[in-house]
Amino acid sequence: MLNLGIATDNALKQLDLLTLDANKRRRILRGAGRKVRRDTKARLKGQKGLSGINWQGRSDGRKKRMLKKLGKGVQVHTTPNNAKVTFGNQRVGQIARVHQEGITLEKQASESTSSNQQNAEDLVSRSLAKDLRDSGYKIRKKRGKGWKSPSLKWITENVTKGQGWLVLRILQSRTRKKRWNMALPARSFMGQNSNEQTQLKNYMLDEAFRLR
Repeated sequence: MLNLGIATDNALKQLDLLTLDANKRRRILRGAGRKVRRDTKARLKGQKGLSGINWQGRSDGRKKRMLKKLGKGVQVHTTPNNAKVTFGNQRVGQIARVHQEGITLEKQASESTSSNQQNAEDLVSRSLAKDLRDSGYKIRKKRGKGWKSPSLKWITENVTKGQGWLVLRILQSRTRKKRWNMALPARSFMGQNSNEQTQLKNYMLDEAFRLR
């Protein structure tokens, strides 16, 4: 589960906010939490990490946006003395943590083939097309004798997933690994950089003076 506890205890003391009543403190912290949630959603939308650098792209080369639904589940929980940005759904929070921190998974050959053959009549993905090409997949030449390596475009337009996985198993039958590690890169989005921390502290101070 991914949670972000906003460092409010020191801020409350430094900004002398503890002299405010509980409702006013909670109001300030709720606003601070919403700012963190807004920044989190902005990073998800912009596909950028806390450092401002673009996330690592998809392994299959597709340009489709990543983690686009996570922003809907971000919530702010507050008390008079602290604020927390988290996910309302525990399962979504677990998925978010994997993407935030990155993880290395161990895959089995049977898991890969069985999951992809569920849609055997669909055309192969670009990722599977690359695996086929790198494994030595060839087609007959239209003219003349012999064989040639097809382009990725040709493979993705003419080979189904069922055919692709069958050919790949044959081509890799001697060297195919039963298990391998698959690294999912970290794509940070929740948290605060130094500039955002300064802005948040200034916001809390301004709100404290306004509510006195």
